[in-house]
Amino acid sequence: MHGKRVDSAQIRPGEEVLLGQASLPWSRPELRALLRQGAGDTVEAVSIPGRRFICGSCGVRGVMPAGFKGGMLRCGSCGEQLSVGPPQKRGRWGWGLALVVLLLGGGIGLWATRGFEQVRAVQEAVRELGERASEQAGTGASSPQEASIRAHSRDAVVTAMDSRNPITRNTAVQLAAPDQGPYHVEQVARVWNEVRARWHYVNDPRGQEYFAKASESIQNDYAGDCDDFAIVLASMITAIGGDARVVMMDGPGGGHAYAEACLNDPPDTIRDKLAAFYRAHRDARLGRQTLSEIHYRPSDTCPVWLNLDWNAGVPGGDYEAEAWAVAIHDDGTTETLAPAGLPPVAGANNGAVPQAAAPAP
Repeated sequence: MHGKRVDSAQIRPGEEVLLGQASLPWSRPELRALLRQGAGDTVEAVSIPGRRFICGSCGVRGVMPAGFKGGMLRCGSCGEQLSVGPPQKRGRWGWGLALVVLLLGGGIGLWATRGFEQVRAVQEAVRELGERASEQAGTGASSPQEASIRAHSRDAVVTAMDSRNPITRNTAVQLAAPDQGPYHVEQVARVWNEVRARWHYVNDPRGQEYFAKASESIQNDYAGDCDDFAIVLASMITAIGGDARVVMMDGPGGGHAYAEACLNDPPDTIRDKLAAFYRAHRDARLGRQTLSEIHYRPSDTCPVWLNLDWNAGVPGGDYEAEAWAVAIHDDGTTETLAPAGLPPVAGANNGAVPQAAAPAP
């Protein structure tokens, strides 16, 4: 590797490797994109000294949870399910054995170790990787993260957004009814308040990503994880005539999901209506709720995609810092979004409205 003979080595995107006379051209753009978005159902990660690991799909380093003894883990950067060995002690060679295996849907595996002589098999594997990369490139995804979410999460999320289910629809109508009339931001606030105040955080099954249907989470007395919360909100808002989406993202705390709701009023109008709503409707379960600005994403089809993250405190509260974000709509379309929660750029439209014009309470 890089002109040196090795017993074993970690293969990462961009590395040039020869196995005998067979070249592994990882630097080819299509193979690089494939590796970074994940090639199949499981990707091995490399344990390095301490509690750290390196994702075999995207190459990003992560930290194992306290008490982790090895097993399945999800990469917080690319969202891949990883098979990670137990934490390693630093040995004679620093990292010890560094072995990366891609377990593809078709059963292909690549090992980088001395003594591997099946040159033709390696060349065939590289050819098939290139073909799969070309197929993925034709999906229309505008980022590796979006391609990965289309492959692994989108269909399950869309199925879970059951806005027409009687349980979801009836519950949403009952919550929005005190602010009757065509769909508007006060109805969004009522739905958000009730779901957020009653929500109980419960993890997914161990080693498995589980997207509960909105009706299922409601029947479970509003219990689940962050993506279940986002699915419930997006489904309820859709059930009362709104347009909402689930946003999958990665940030300093790892993978996360939240909902955004589309509102067609000007941003300052939405801000003023929400400020007035929270002055008039204090929810004792959620404590003091005030806002002086709203945080949102504009788009060509919607002037305000309002942030409904459960960490935001109120609809339109702050976004968390994001490395990347991908939206999933209930019709199955996806889109790569500009990351939110970044430091504002002077003179730019950063999706936040200044101090509210509504009179002080």
